[in-house]
Amino acid sequence: MEKLNQYKNIALLFALSSLWALHFSLVKFVEADDSPLTILVSLLTILCALFFIFLFLQKKLFKFTLKKSLFFSVAGMLAYIIPLSVEFVVAPKIEAGILTLIISVVPVFTLIIIWLFRLLNVTTKLVIGTLSGLVGLVILLYGNNFNNASANVWAFYALIIPLSYAFDAIFMEKFWPKNLDSTQVAFGESLASLIFVIILSVFFGNKFYDHYQWFTVSSFWILAIITFIEVWLFFYILNRVGAVFVNLSSYLVMPAGFLWGYLIFGETFTFIKLISTLLICISIFMIGNQQYRIKNIPIE
Repeated sequence: MEKLNQYKNIALLFALSSLWALHFSLVKFVEADDSPLTILVSLLTILCALFFIFLFLQKKLFKFTLKKSLFFSVAGMLAYIIPLSVEFVVAPKIEAGILTLIISVVPVFTLIIIWLFRLLNVTTKLVIGTLSGLVGLVILLYGNNFNNASANVWAFYALIIPLSYAFDAIFMEKFWPKNLDSTQVAFGESLASLIFVIILSVFFGNKFYDHYQWFTVSSFWILAIITFIEVWLFFYILNRVGAVFVNLSSYLVMPAGFLWGYLIFGETFTFIKLISTLLICISIFMIGNQQYRIKNIPIE
């Protein structure tokens, strides 16, 4: 049974990575770099509405307390407001391959943070597994022509995204409130983020139409539905197996991106891509068969 659960966790991780890779392609399509706050308000409104409906139908609506609100606010900043704002700004300015590559270093940031704060015993398998995935990404970076985009200021700015995601997963696992499931936490985080971005959007003078216009864009709706599934799955895996494992999905975003490129755009799957994918998969299976859980100290 334990072995079956491990394979289930790995399968879920592959599914999350595929959705995440598709998400980055859709972010590029919507071209929201001129108004990231307005699309964030619209996107978070959709997420809140969908999560609320699920909780209402399951009779799992819960009471917001001061401590829970603080937890959701911090998590929302790290999971939505900071990374998505940066994503919408940088996506049209750098190549999709570079953006995906940058996002893929989340496990490295996760390991560094865990080591600095002594949250886990950093074992040999954990280090080797993490480095295996990183080597796969490095091979891919130097084996393809990205036109020196890695030196671009926007690429360095984009490093905020994986750093924010790494802090978010660790923070949530460490302080996850008692008696709340994945859907409840996803709703609370989305709602706290929505309130904050509405305040920011009003402060910067955005009008109602600036937000409403996104609801008329078909690619926005696809992005919203994919993001909803992706967010729910992320919280489900995080609550099930922890931050270290769930952040490994970032390594798999690159090969998943190759798959979408092959299926949708007819791109070729080169030998370099094959080698990097194999190394990344080795990383997933090495760490996926271990139990790495940060000690939970519920905020409430």
